[in-house]
Formats: sequence, C-alpha cells, structure tokens
Amino acid sequence: MGEIRWREWGHAPEPEHLSWWVDATAREAGHGELPVTFVSTDSRGEAVGAVGLGAFDIEERRDRSPWLLGMVVTVERRGLGVGRLLLAQLESWAAQRGIAEIWVGTERAAEFYRRCGWAPTETLVRRSGETMTVLNKRL
Repeated sequence: MGEIRWREWGHAPEPEHLSWWVDATAREAGHGELPVTFVSTDSRGEAVGAVGLGAFDIEERRDRSPWLLGMVVTVERRGLGVGRLLLAQLESWAAQRGIAEIWVGTERAAEFYRRCGWAPTETLVRRSGETMTVLNKRL
C-alpha cells in the first residue's frame, strides 16, 4: 500500500522516497484507535486502494481533528466504487467510536468528496504554496 501512495504523491513538496511512504503506511495501520487505515483488495489479494484516519494532516489546521489521510485508489480501479466503499467503511468505523466530524484536505478530489456528502469549508493556500480545498463531514 505504501508503494501505491508513493506512486500517487511521492514527488515534491511531499517526501520523494518510497521508504518514507511505506513507513508512514505502517504507522497508520492501527485497528482500534487512531491512526487507522482501511485497505481494499482485489480477488487475488492485491491492494487496490486505501484510506486512513489520523489526528491531523495539515499543519496549518491542527485545531481540527481527526483528518482523513492518504485516500488513494489505483488508476485502473478508479471510477468503480472502490473509493466510495473505503470512505463508507472509514465513516462507519469513526461513527461507532463517537467521532462526530471528520476533515480532509485535497488538491484534486474535492468533487469526489462532495458527491460523497462532504461539505467544502475553505480554500487553503499552504505555506508550501499548494492550494487545497478543505472539506468536512458530520457523522
């Protein structure tokens, strides 16, 4: 799963080394508490997508928690409902643990989150110069 995330985001200003992404994915692989990651696999057991939930993701918005982390679906599986299923599983897990609201920041996927019931709250220009949409969802 770390390799899928590295292929998607392993370029500046994000960390560029595969080992960083593999280590980050392992750190997020909790089960009963944050951070937690859900992975979708195909019929051969190959990872085709993942989504995580952690205490924070955006340094400029540490006052909000928890944050959706590392939502990714392999290119060949996009548009088939994998992301929507992963998101539904994460939201259900969070609601069962009394989490009332989740946040996400994205540069490219704001419309996907809107279609899944998330509401945009702001456009954020980060210190790195990246512009992203911040959305949240009440559970």
